[in-house]
Amino acid sequence: MLAFVLIGLAALPLLTADTPPIFDYPSHLARVHILAHLDAVPAFASNFTADSLLLPNVLSDLVLLALAPALGIELAGKVLLGLLLVLTVTGTLALGSAATGRPSVWPLLAAALAWNEVMLWGFLNYMLGVGLLLWGLAAWLYLGRRSRGGQLAAGAAFAVVLLLAHMVAFGLFAVGIAALELGHAWTARPRALRSAARRLAASAAIFVPALALYLAASPANGLPLELRFDFTAWQKLSPFTRLLSTGNTVLDTTTLVAACVAILVLLASRRVTLHRGLAGLAAIYTLLVLTLPYSAMGSYFLDSRIALPAALLLAAALAPARPAPRSAMIFALGLVLAVGARGALMAQDWARQDRGFAAVRQSLEELPAGAILVPAEAAPFELGDWFTTRHVRPAHEHTAAYAALQRNSVVVNIFAREGQNPLIFTPADRALLDLAVNPIARVGTADRLASLVDRVDAVTRRSDATDVYIIVFNRGCAGWPDGLPVHAVACGADHALMRLLPPGERAPGTEELETVRSSS
Repeated sequence: MLAFVLIGLAALPLLTADTPPIFDYPSHLARVHILAHLDAVPAFASNFTADSLLLPNVLSDLVLLALAPALGIELAGKVLLGLLLVLTVTGTLALGSAATGRPSVWPLLAAALAWNEVMLWGFLNYMLGVGLLLWGLAAWLYLGRRSRGGQLAAGAAFAVVLLLAHMVAFGLFAVGIAALELGHAWTARPRALRSAARRLAASAAIFVPALALYLAASPANGLPLELRFDFTAWQKLSPFTRLLSTGNTVLDTTTLVAACVAILVLLASRRVTLHRGLAGLAAIYTLLVLTLPYSAMGSYFLDSRIALPAALLLAAALAPARPAPRSAMIFALGLVLAVGARGALMAQDWARQDRGFAAVRQSLEELPAGAILVPAEAAPFELGDWFTTRHVRPAHEHTAAYAALQRNSVVVNIFAREGQNPLIFTPADRALLDLAVNPIARVGTADRLASLVDRVDAVTRRSDATDVYIIVFNRGCAGWPDGLPVHAVACGADHALMRLLPPGERAPGTEELETVRSSS
């Protein structure tokens, strides 16, 4: 009951905002909307192609595709976000209970970590993988005491599902099973070395079906490895200090410090101890953060995203050392207050950001159905500081993707890459591929903005594309250079929607057009 009270408090922000301010989230919704309407919308059919669903980055798409027909894509998205909260909190509780043999309140510390930097980046597939990782490890420990056959069958099933969620989550599950089984073998070594070796081999075999499926049928197995390492102190240590980054630095830092102090006090008082196996696994995950590459196979933040499961494993490892009902009650009350305050303050912040999204989405309604939309951002890309990920809020890098939902527009930079996503951007006019820039084009200066317009104009001239629009965030209509071949369609305080004028609508005898002026 306490777990679901905490989840309800954590979910408060989802009730206050029509548009959750989660970085990659709009692109996820847009991709699923296009997949669901690929044959029904001509603009989608001529610019996108459905690809295999056997990908290690597809589980959130499958969930949304299942929910969207009944709920609509945007409500389905909120339900998915709620599911991520549920899996994170209950998975940590289940893992702690399976490890110690009985439930306790201490692993519910995970509720204070449920909104975190990885979640706010919008890594939905990975967050699904983290929740399932926790449940998979819990099932392994629980069934290990009851049915070896059931344990192996469940492990194989979780391996397949985790592979569909995210390759890193799959790898963490493999590392987790290996660590737990090696610990079991070390304990049993004086009695039955041969039996321990057979057990390790059988445990390793649970990954064979998932790997065979991946190697035989997944388009992702052809992606180049392309490892990139970054071993600066900030890159390796800030994922822990920035773990709870929601944009409210005081709230996040206070919550993180309070959680660390609570753990230290509980351990020092000997009311709580750490489960050796789970604490060891948390340490191994921490070591992975410090040693793994920053990116591989076109996926980024491989190392830093593991800080979250390391913290959740530490929470799951908290176990009562002796009966302490009064301490448990105080801890539970403190959690309710902390998670409730965090949820309420986040809800207020989301409501404020929602007004910015609403203004942009109202402007997107001015697009004709099926138009081509090229987004750009005037603010620099942010990776944050030691305690905060983003200072420009709301983040609009993917807001243009809502045009796909609202107007069936072709947004050229949504996540639709071969080998990575179940949808591929395959425009009939191949010239449009030159506009599929990820991350979003940056136009922080007038020269860069003019260069973007020139590039879009050049691409349009090489293709048969009509109804081409450009939306620039964090630059109003008044900040555009003179003489660009565009016409203002909608202007807001932090965005400008422009139509690229075809040659036939430009001034007679010249390619130069009238100056774009603010008309907001």
